[in-house]
Amino acid sequence: MAEEQVKKRVGIFSLTCDEGCSIYLTEIFNQKLLGWLERADLVYFLSVKNKTDFSGLDIALVEGVVTSQKDKEELEKIRSNARVLIAMGTCAMSALPSGQRNTFTPEQKEEIREHTETYGFLPRALALKEVVKVDDEIPGCPISEEIFIKTFERYLT
Repeated sequence: MAEEQVKKRVGIFSLTCDEGCSIYLTEIFNQKLLGWLERADLVYFLSVKNKTDFSGLDIALVEGVVTSQKDKEELEKIRSNARVLIAMGTCAMSALPSGQRNTFTPEQKEEIREHTETYGFLPRALALKEVVKVDDEIPGCPISEEIFIKTFERYLT
């Protein structure tokens, strides 16, 4: 009798961003999810389900940038609960375009200073790898379907 394969626990998270990668990911799921569900248990993805427990993840896919202390703490919590953390999209990899305030002139930064202080933003937006260890990256804005599938399936085995 063959042993049943243990499903990978997967969580998908969005920090500060337009959530374009998550939206595009739902399109990829339209074609691939049924096959993946034989090997993965999607335990956290607020775009499609409301469960909030993400302890003991095998794979965490994270989009967006770290713009606040709250984002930083959330990312650190995700990292501590995931065996593998994958930066999903250009924002997560480089903090741009969502972190475009990083490119502002001193005058532009002064113009928005009151807002950044009011909302508790960090002095600059951070890519995920500036805060935690990132195991892999999926480029694109939104993500590349081909690279996402190839990368995700590598971690499902």
